[in-house]
Amino acid sequence: MIRESEDLPEMQNIKVSYSADRGTAKISRIKKGHPRSDSFRSGDFFCIMKIKNIKSDNFLLFQIVFFVLLNLGNGYARAENQPVMLDTVVVTAEKPELPFKTGDVDMEQTPVHVSVIKREQFEGKTENLSEIIEKEAGVQIRQSGGLGSFSTVSLRGASSEQVMVFMDGILLNDASGGGVDLSNISLSDVEAIEIYRGVTPVNFGKASVGGAVNIRTRRSGQGTNTSVSAGYGSFGMNKFSGFLNHKPGKWDCLISADYLSSDNDFEFVNDNSTQWNTADDRTEERNNAQFDQKNILAKLGYDFSDDVRLDFSDQWFSKDQGLPGWNNSDKTATSFDTERNIATLNLITNNLGPYHFNINTRANYSRQEEEYDDRGGHVGLGEQHSKYITSHYDAGVFLEWLTEHNMLSFTSELRHEAYDPRDLLKAQNPKESRRNVFSIGLQNSFILFDGKLILTPALRYTFLRDELKAGISIWGASLDEKTKDEDNFSPQIGLKYCPANWLTIKANAARYAREPSFFELFGDRGFFTGNMELESEKGSNFDMGFEISRNSDDERLKRISFSLTGFLSDTDDLITRSYNSRGIGKSVNISSSCIKGIEAEFSMEFLTYCRLIANASWQDTENQSEIPAFDGKKLPGRFEKSYLTRIEARYGDFKLYAEYLAEKDLYYDTANLLEAEDKEEVNAGISWLFRSALLTFEAENIGDNQYEDFNGYPLPGRSYSLTVKYSF
Repeated sequence: MIRESEDLPEMQNIKVSYSADRGTAKISRIKKGHPRSDSFRSGDFFCIMKIKNIKSDNFLLFQIVFFVLLNLGNGYARAENQPVMLDTVVVTAEKPELPFKTGDVDMEQTPVHVSVIKREQFEGKTENLSEIIEKEAGVQIRQSGGLGSFSTVSLRGASSEQVMVFMDGILLNDASGGGVDLSNISLSDVEAIEIYRGVTPVNFGKASVGGAVNIRTRRSGQGTNTSVSAGYGSFGMNKFSGFLNHKPGKWDCLISADYLSSDNDFEFVNDNSTQWNTADDRTEERNNAQFDQKNILAKLGYDFSDDVRLDFSDQWFSKDQGLPGWNNSDKTATSFDTERNIATLNLITNNLGPYHFNINTRANYSRQEEEYDDRGGHVGLGEQHSKYITSHYDAGVFLEWLTEHNMLSFTSELRHEAYDPRDLLKAQNPKESRRNVFSIGLQNSFILFDGKLILTPALRYTFLRDELKAGISIWGASLDEKTKDEDNFSPQIGLKYCPANWLTIKANAARYAREPSFFELFGDRGFFTGNMELESEKGSNFDMGFEISRNSDDERLKRISFSLTGFLSDTDDLITRSYNSRGIGKSVNISSSCIKGIEAEFSMEFLTYCRLIANASWQDTENQSEIPAFDGKKLPGRFEKSYLTRIEARYGDFKLYAEYLAEKDLYYDTANLLEAEDKEEVNAGISWLFRSALLTFEAENIGDNQYEDFNGYPLPGRSYSLTVKYSF
């Protein structure tokens, strides 16, 4: 008997395998263009075929063809002309994986320690991007307030400037700097989140000490899919989103749009910046922390053939945000508004020429305008009203050549950035600064010992030219123009070894360099001043770990996995921020730093409907400064210990979860005089899938505890939200 478990995705490479010993067959996907997609083996017969949108009404034809193939395969395997009685054969289509295209990282081959968060894990929730990724091992988030506030990511103790954030392979860390604000990335557009800790695959043109986060936006699928959702929550939170995907044939289009807003008027204890004097403490609502943001993602694609595809996408984002004053004054009207547009043209050509090259060619343009209005002088140094315009042109090529024992990848990228700051209170503005970057990278994965060992060396070369014209002294005068050239070689090597099907060992080593951003060079916003004498950071990182994973047919304990990884990074000329007695920050080079730590992850699926997830991270961030007062201190803004425990239960159309998060031992300042409170949170939620509607209720920070990731910027206490999604 052959049965169909679900429709197979259109035009996927399908592996149909039959085991003569077990009498079972299985259908699974093979990556398009992989050399193994046209091979045959003795023993267990299998073949590769293309299956297009198999439906129940024509599945009988597939049964007949497949039955013939099985009998042919059985004769090939046994090489005997004797009748063979087959047992019942069950054909199962595995759950479709994430859509794969040339340029994506092959997760099965990469030696890098990577986590992938799929959309199904956050579908229908009101969480933002930072709340989703902070639950992974080695990931820490710092947030300046409630929903929609400035949020940055740290990987393995690296600062936000040292973590490269990409969207579909396009670098979002621009020359203006300050780290990527994760609150400006809408979850409604996201298909999956890839977190590369430590070493970064050469698929991405830029690497740094912490690693990389790649946001994969949603891709068109066969047919027509439409959904709408709405949410409401504490502190005046409102959320609306819609999605449309239409692919009738060769043409396809996709539109995703959403709106999110919140008053962020949560209560907190204001100590009036007198920590040791409790007499003037008072409980009040957060003032001028409201925001509203809008986002639209539009994609249009055309399949010229199975091997040639053209894509165009455009993403528009707008956000209006209030910034609270240091004393939470109800008269503060400071604002920071952002508008961004990213347009990308992408051409993929596979199986090109006699060597069957796969090529992804990309060109994109982005423009971001930020307006900072503090004419009342409530936040920064005196009155300020400025606009910052960052333009970004990028062109790149990714090429791969797949053979039986090698996976060769080449990438080349040319990037031009222009930074145009404008002082709207003065007649004379600073001049535009520019940064031009050319980079190439080469990586090869040697597949040895029948795929048990994969050795992946890689090398990047980067040439950079800065034309610095936007420098302003602390007295407001323009500094002399400066042109600076710099080039760097960044080698790396990775190893992945699978001595058994339940054990995987990974190890990586790399060198890196990071140039200072324009924000670090020029400052000029809020409490920060610039430093034109900054040098680029240079350093190295290492990691080594193992993963044990076992599957079972016993529903009482279906799957269990455990991983443990140690890491070490050393950085010379580390760029960090130093604050004077007035609280004014300035970026400076310290002589060196050393970060070492351990990550552990555990998961278990048991009792048919339950799953347990836990992870823990420990990191020691040592400042090795030549300044005695800072030498041996911990780097500011990093928690030393992080923990997560999460339990999930699913029964019928209901799903429940509860989780506990803890982060401990963080200092706000370089001298380690200001220590933050340890953070502990308990969150819970329940979702119900009723026909085409998904209802989700969540409660966060149930203990109603108050914390500050940034000194003087409180986070909200207990909050609730309800979201309803309907799919057509």
